[in-house]
Amino acid sequence: MSDAVVFQFSAGWCELALGSGAQRRAFRATGIDDAFRHLAQAVAALAHPEPETCLQAVLWGDEPGGVFLDFATVAPDHLALVVHALAIPNWITGTAAQWMPIRGEVLLKQLAPRQELVTAFLHGFTAAGATAGPDGSIAGWPHPYPAAAVTEIRDALGG
Repeated sequence: MSDAVVFQFSAGWCELALGSGAQRRAFRATGIDDAFRHLAQAVAALAHPEPETCLQAVLWGDEPGGVFLDFATVAPDHLALVVHALAIPNWITGTAAQWMPIRGEVLLKQLAPRQELVTAFLHGFTAAGATAGPDGSIAGWPHPYPAAAVTEIRDALGG
């Protein structure tokens, strides 16, 4: 799974490709919300062998639509990742107070040892960071590179 997480930025969008084999899928997020940073922070929170947080959810929002990336600590040494479609895809329109984070169909499932899954995300974040400018800017993305969260992930993995 080490090469299974790939990010591509273009014109205010971030595409995340993940999974392997027949389950490999790509999902887009708009730059309206800094989904890339939220994802890095979620992975950082779960990167430690004994995380204080056992569940993390990230909205990877398309216009309209998107997915939820739901992470869960299954056992001390394993993480589950389930990607759900949004049951109510209009998160970006209307009154924000009326939108509910209701999950739809399962689009992808992954169960892996914690270190393997976190390392796969670290490789993806690191590859994206290699293209960031000295000020942390990412070409094609309106938000800075989440260096602190990526450093936390690297430190949790032991360097």
